[in-house]
Amino acid sequence: MNKPDNFDRGSRTPATTQERNRANLHQWCDLAVGMQTIRGQWKASILMALSEAESDIPALQGRLAVADRRVLVRALRELEEDRLIERSAGGTRYSLTSDGSQIIEILGDIARWQRARSKTGT
Repeated sequence: MNKPDNFDRGSRTPATTQERNRANLHQWCDLAVGMQTIRGQWKASILMALSEAESDIPALQGRLAVADRRVLVRALRELEEDRLIERSAGGTRYSLTSDGSQIIEILGDIARWQRARSKTGT
């Protein structure tokens, strides 16, 4: 009776082409793994906002007015899980971790690169 069920992801092989490709890519590419931690709705914007000041959810929602609260909360949880942000002891305010602070410079470089591309029309 020790058969894996559909919910036991650790014991199953990737079912879709996308899952197989992702598994293969992550085996050899640190860049892909790093990009995965900041990829997703609002993650880069949240990190940039927290680089300016520690914030709670209502303050972040004010800064990112078009972000749906559920999407924002999910992104915060994922960033916390990836150790890029941390919650205060009371659990109401978020701030960058040292890993989160390190990625800010890279995100700034990407933003400058895109501004330069926009000026040249590419």
